[in-house]
Amino acid sequence: TKEVGRGTGLGLSQVYGFTRSSGGEATVTSEQGKGTTFTLCLPASDKPLSAPVDEPVRTEARSAGRVLLVEDDDGVADGVGQMLEDLGYTFERARTAEEGLARLNGEVRYDLILSDMVMPGAMDGLGLARAVRDRRPEQPVLLSTGFSEAAEAARQSGFPLLQKPYRLEQLAAAARDAVERG
Repeated sequence: TKEVGRGTGLGLSQVYGFTRSSGGEATVTSEQGKGTTFTLCLPASDKPLSAPVDEPVRTEARSAGRVLLVEDDDGVADGVGQMLEDLGYTFERARTAEEGLARLNGEVRYDLILSDMVMPGAMDGLGLARAVRDRRPEQPVLLSTGFSEAAEAARQSGFPLLQKPYRLEQLAAAARDAVERG
């Protein structure tokens, strides 16, 4: 619902994706001057509720590594940056894929590049990941998106993907897996 570079605009995409992946249906009706109604029909379940997680994600006292976070949205970058710090990572942020690629030419080495896929500029996150793979095939890259078309493109290109929105535990597991895959 928003153009690239003007916030995430993922609300409707996330709702629709969640509803469809749950076996449900989402419909919309709109009447000029009266508003818009979104209706979500979700299947009933007999499954018991999962128990809440009582234990926080634990990290060792030492740094878990250095991450290059490539994210154009300030709010998302702040949230993900806090999550990375909670997991014991140090991170630097680049606002565009081009800026992220330029940082790889410096002396700093990163244990992981975590990049959003949809960003303003000539290059998106998938383009960044491909450029990194060409220049430094050993460099772990983890892509993240809430858009289903972008997610499919990442999967088809063989890059690990973290679907938005995600929790701290999901970020921890995806980052660990990406680094181990190298």
